[in-house]
Order: sequence, then C-alpha cells, then structure tokens
Amino acid sequence: MLAAVLAGPVPVLAQDPPGYARPFADTLETRVFPLFAMLHAAPGWTAALRADPQLARLASARAARIPPDACAPAPQCLADAWLWTTDDIAKVSERLRLIMRDRALADALVVRQMRPSGRFARHAALADADLLGAAWADAANGINRVIAIYAKGEPPRYPKIDAMIFDVARPEYPQLLAAHGTSIAALPPPDDTVFDPVQRYATGLLMINERADAGAFRPLLGGDNAATVRAIAGTDWRGERHSALLVFGHGPEDAQSRTGVMGHIRMRIAADLFARRLAPFIIVSGGNVHPNRTPFNEAVEMKRLLIEQHGVPADRILIEPHARHTTTNLRNTARLLLAAGFPADRPALVVSDHATIRYIGSAELSVRNLREMGLQPGTLAPGPDRFSLMFKPDPAAFHVEVADPLDP
Repeated sequence: MLAAVLAGPVPVLAQDPPGYARPFADTLETRVFPLFAMLHAAPGWTAALRADPQLARLASARAARIPPDACAPAPQCLADAWLWTTDDIAKVSERLRLIMRDRALADALVVRQMRPSGRFARHAALADADLLGAAWADAANGINRVIAIYAKGEPPRYPKIDAMIFDVARPEYPQLLAAHGTSIAALPPPDDTVFDPVQRYATGLLMINERADAGAFRPLLGGDNAATVRAIAGTDWRGERHSALLVFGHGPEDAQSRTGVMGHIRMRIAADLFARRLAPFIIVSGGNVHPNRTPFNEAVEMKRLLIEQHGVPADRILIEPHARHTTTNLRNTARLLLAAGFPADRPALVVSDHATIRYIGSAELSVRNLREMGLQPGTLAPGPDRFSLMFKPDPAAFHVEVADPLDP
C-alpha cells in the first residue's frame, strides 16, 4: 500500500474528473477499493487510525479469527474468518465519525480527496461524516461480496462470465484457501491499518481467480491511448458537431473469434459515420468478456479492425477496455469523455445496430442502470439517424461500484 501512496499524482494519464489528481498509483486494489488508498494518502489519517485504541483492538480481534491451520467446515470457515461482521462495520463507522471531528483530518480526506475524486459521487449530497460512513459501508460490503464469490463460490450477478474458477468441493481447495489466508496474515507492513489485511486478502482472491480485469490497461490515458489523448488536446473543435462516436463491443461465444458478429456490423456503421465527419474520434468499449476468460479484449480488437479493415487512423481511436455490460459501456465511456479532454459543450454519439440503439435508449436500460450501478451515467437523446443516440456524460459516472469488482 505504501508504494501506491508514494507514487504521486499523474494528472496527464489519470482517468479522473478534471481538476483532481490522485496521489496514489492506479492499480487493481486502488481501482476497486479507492477509500483505503485515500485513507493512506490523506495527511494524518494513517496515524490517527493506528492510534485509535478501539480500532487497534478490533484489528487484533480480527487477526485472531484467522485459523492458524485447519478448521471446519472448510472451506467456508476459512473465508468467513475474513468477513466484516455487522458489529465490525458499526464499530469502524463509529470510530471514523469520531476521527472526523478533527476538522483538519476531515478536510484532508473528504474535502480534498473523496469529493473531488468523483469516486463516491452517489453519496455527494451527504454531509462529510455521512459520506465517509456511506463509502465505508460500500467498501466493507464490497469486500464481503468478493469473499463470498471468489472464496466461497457463491454466484455473482453474471455467473456465466464472472464466477470463480475453482471447485469448492474439491479436497485440495481448502489447502489453497488456507495458504492464501496464512500468507496474507503474515508479515504485515509497518503502516498497516485495520483495513489493509482484508483488502489484500480480497485483492488476492481476484488475482488467484484470474479476475484482475480492473487493474489492466493502467493508466488508461497512457499506453495505447496516449497518442489519441494528444490528438484530442490538439483538435480545433470549431465546427465539430459531436465529440466522439461510442461503439460498444459484442463478444463471441466462439473461442477462436476475436469479436462477435454484431461487433463487425457496429464497426462498419461507426467507420461510415466517421468518414462522414460526424465526429473526429471513436471510443471503442468492451473488456475480456465472452467467452468466459477469453484472452481477447473487445476494445483492443475493435481498434485493430477499425484500423486494418476500415482505415480509421490509430490516433483517432480511444480504447475503453473494461466494460462487461451495456450499463458499464455507457458509464465507462462517460468517464473517458470527461477525463480525456473532450469538449463538454457538445454531445457524443452512441453508434450501433438499430435494434441495440432502441435498447440503449429504452426505459429498460435506464432501470437496469439504476439497479446495477445506482446512477445514470449521462443523458440520451435521439441521434441524427436510427443508428445513433446523442449522449452527454454526467460526472456521477466516476462513482466506483465496489460491488462489481471486475469493473468498478
């Protein structure tokens, strides 16, 4: 964790709201659990957490729950030892509120980190102490969800593509889980707080399940996107009607195919609209989704095909390589539109086949956005034809959904 904090801000490459530069590295654990990174980064907070006697006792009590070797019934007992209990969550919430009475500490964490980061946007209307309490509850429940799915084998929302990779009924599985827990509990770093061991445990579960998707392609505005970000900064936007064309992937169920059939159709439509100069850039969105554990990334493959088959210049294409569903296609492209320097005074165009455009513009998807993400990532309106919708991103899209650890 210390290395993540000391990395320093990287505003040029950060996928952050304008005006905010995160003071920690962009890693798997900081993407999924940003609150804990901010607690380490905000001046005074690590010391305050470590000095609190009740949090220190809770940390010791939680460490004592970890089985030294075997327990029964395994593997459930091995995973349950790491969960945040209802009493744990309430105790931490109480102590955080007491620490927040120090105005300097409250400002350092909530005013200068949490609010401008946008990562807790769903709670932005709350007072400072309540916002921290809501963010803590989200983080604790998110960790418990990771443990339930990726240690105990409970089904995720989309088990076909997001489930754990192990069979919990196999006799060797408890040995694996015991080895993971024992290695996490051993040799804690000197700046550990009550939060850090279980954060490492949950992050490790994602890694051993090969579900570290959220940490890939970081920093997102560097790497394959760096040349496009420079091109955006150098664009004369006068006369441009739209900021970008947004193209969402369609993964195949055939392990040999790199993109689905509908993806080819959507790319052809986007390339045609790009050639007609409806927008000067294309954002392609989609992660490693279908088939389950595919090595092919939808956004990467769409960029490759747009270049090779449709002649779109590479520096006119941004990849958004994390989205796993239509909901997060919208949310993640909204984040890119806001973070990468696109002008805020003109809409983007969501581009797709006509049937998918009807779905994206429907009340059904709007309800699903609220059910799965708790927010609307922007506003949609009819586009210039039946293959497009105008889209204006909302800064609420930066909210991190800890309950979706593969793409928070």
